[in-house]
Order: sequence, then C-alpha cells, then structure tokens
Amino acid sequence: MKNKYIVLFAAPVGTSKTPIAHFLSSKLSLSIYSNDAIRSEVAEDLLFFDQKEYVKRRDKRLEEIFKKGNSFIVDASIDREWDNYKKLINKSNYKIFIISIDLSKDLLIKLFKAKNYEAIDKLDGWIKDHKEFLEKNKNLVNFHITEKNFKDRLQLSFEKLQEWINI
Repeated sequence: MKNKYIVLFAAPVGTSKTPIAHFLSSKLSLSIYSNDAIRSEVAEDLLFFDQKEYVKRRDKRLEEIFKKGNSFIVDASIDREWDNYKKLINKSNYKIFIISIDLSKDLLIKLFKAKNYEAIDKLDGWIKDHKEFLEKNKNLVNFHITEKNFKDRLQLSFEKLQEWINI
C-alpha cells in the first residue's frame, strides 16, 4: 500500500496502546501522536490542567500532522473521540488501520494494579465507551487483541499491520 495511513486504537485506558504504538513505531519508522503527551505539556506549562487549552493544542497538533501527509500512529483511544478523528480523516484521504483491544474487566484490573493506575473507578465507563464504539463501528476494525493473543500483541499487531500495508 503506497497510500498514507494512520494506525488507530479502540480500547479502554490502560490496555497496552503505548507499548504497541512504540513497538510499531520502532519497526516501521512511524511517528507517534500522543494525547497524553499534550495533556502533560498543558499541565506543565500552566501548572494546572486546562481542558480548553488541551483541546486547542490537541486539535492544532493533529491538523499539523495531517497537513504533513506522513503515515503515523495515534497513541490514544478513538472510542470517545471517533467523530472528531473521522472528520479529519475524511478530509485528509488517509487510510486507517484500527487495532481494537478487547479485554475482560478482570484482566484490565490486573493490568491497572500492575502499573499502579489509580483510576479503577473510571474503568466501567471506559469499558462501556469501548463496547459502544464496537457496536457502531466493528466493521472498521482491522485487528482484535483479546485475552487469547494478548501476550503476543506486539508482534501480532506488527504482522497484521505489515500484511495490510502490503495489500
């Protein structure tokens, strides 16, 4: 595939998007766009988190990336922001490769504890958002990571993406 493309994730928080994004970046020399980095940037610049400033910077940064026309990875979940991403993608003629990470609440809790995440109380909402995204957009997903293949998620994501690129 010679077209420009974006690798996207549909997944609750804490499901291994960042490790997968960095693995794919190292294998394919793709840049990574990260919402978390912009959140940190805003908080560090202002010494508090300002949602409006975050959204302003996020949208500007994404528009700049799209204008460059290079393939890239979005290290964020599209579950809650799909409508925003879809508008930019439709204007840009990018092809999309979506990796959905579909894990049980039990495994997600174990992952949260392993990483010392404190937002377990928000997990039900993130799981709900993910399920709703899949109900509406399952046909867009290129690859599903499940509990059965989770341990091999890095290599499998790379193989599936490379296979798709070469079509």
